[in-house]
Amino acid sequence: MQNLREHFSTFRTLILVGLLVRLALCFWTGHPWDFEVFIRVGYYVANGSSLFGIFPSESYYNKGLGQPIFPYVTGLGYFPAWGLYTALAYKIYNLFPISPFFYYFMLKLAPILGDLASTYLIYSLTLIATGDTQRARLSSLAFFLCPFVIFISSVWGMFDSIPLAFTFASTMLLLADKPYWSGFCLGMGIYIKIVPIIYLPIHFLYLNSKKGMKDAFTYMLTALTVPFILTMIPLIYFRWETSKAAITIFSQTQKTGEVLTYWNLGALLNALFPQNFSAETLNEIFSFPLVRYLWILGLVVGYLLYHKLQKDLPNDFSGFYSLDPLLKGYLSTTIGFLLTRTFIPEQFVIYLAPLIIVQAKSPKSKNMWGWRHVWILALTFAFANLYPFAFAYLVNPELWYIFNHLAFTQPYSNIRYFARFSIAVIFDLMLMKILSEMVADYGKSA
Repeated sequence: MQNLREHFSTFRTLILVGLLVRLALCFWTGHPWDFEVFIRVGYYVANGSSLFGIFPSESYYNKGLGQPIFPYVTGLGYFPAWGLYTALAYKIYNLFPISPFFYYFMLKLAPILGDLASTYLIYSLTLIATGDTQRARLSSLAFFLCPFVIFISSVWGMFDSIPLAFTFASTMLLLADKPYWSGFCLGMGIYIKIVPIIYLPIHFLYLNSKKGMKDAFTYMLTALTVPFILTMIPLIYFRWETSKAAITIFSQTQKTGEVLTYWNLGALLNALFPQNFSAETLNEIFSFPLVRYLWILGLVVGYLLYHKLQKDLPNDFSGFYSLDPLLKGYLSTTIGFLLTRTFIPEQFVIYLAPLIIVQAKSPKSKNMWGWRHVWILALTFAFANLYPFAFAYLVNPELWYIFNHLAFTQPYSNIRYFARFSIAVIFDLMLMKILSEMVADYGKSA
């Protein structure tokens, strides 16, 4: 009993340490582009601008908030949830204008809470998967104390842990036989950031197998209606333009050829051989529909793998027998998406968190080697792509200008592009290894 109390005390202490690290980092750091967008969008929307009408001619630097490293920035490419939160954060700051750093803290508060919620749900799902309290705690700590997770939410300022938490909550409710609440939670995840929509077909297949086509369609309708209604309410109330909202949201499907993917070979070739691989030539390649929408094929492969896993389960499968194929379905779908989409920002790696739970049920995987390699590669890429000191631009904008000079001046620029491409290729090979091992495990158990 004494050992149990000490173990639980250590667990709570480590959670507190993770929280304190986030709080210590959050108010003075940020991604020089993304966080600057959040700062300015919050200000303009709070002062009456349309969330979907913020264009470079309007979102100029506001003295005292952020830094003037970009004269103009674009708006957000999401459903209204995050834009409305940034406006709320500014309103709270405006009530208590202690310092701009308080505004930056408010912008980071939601992602930090998302980290906490995801940690709790990883603990709960691991407990279902293993029945082992100690493993559940280790799994949750593997997420909460992960430097990459801390970096994404508390340094960068990205909020992907929130839709991840809603996705995990949706899974919990699905296992608890509460499909409509599960659909609501998945819909909320989609509303905050559209990425969790890729898991909707998995839940559809799950419910179709357990309850039939009618319940599966009702579930899908619930999950899609939630973001639609929650988007229409502010559009109607604030009289924002529907056409601009649709263009802004669907613009996320049009991004091409950059960041944590082998497709960033284009940037390397352009840097090394600008005459042969001009920006125009590369844009033509990435605009080709077979390339741009290859991610759809990647998702289909993930869905087929999940369908195969589920088909071999007994008709009355429940509990762990439901959870294991669901988590592997999430993983295969996410990996298929990451391997085939031409634009993969680093924060998408967060959606590989089910890997922690899948590995926790195997004694061989108690060290979370797969998750560890994944986040180390992602964090290394992030620091090669945007040097670590640049994230302190809010304290001194010169740190951004130093990065900007090094990043686009030879030979530093070529070294940077080569490092990005090399790390991205290794990362993708790691994903293929994880996927192949899941398929091999299935083959052994079939």
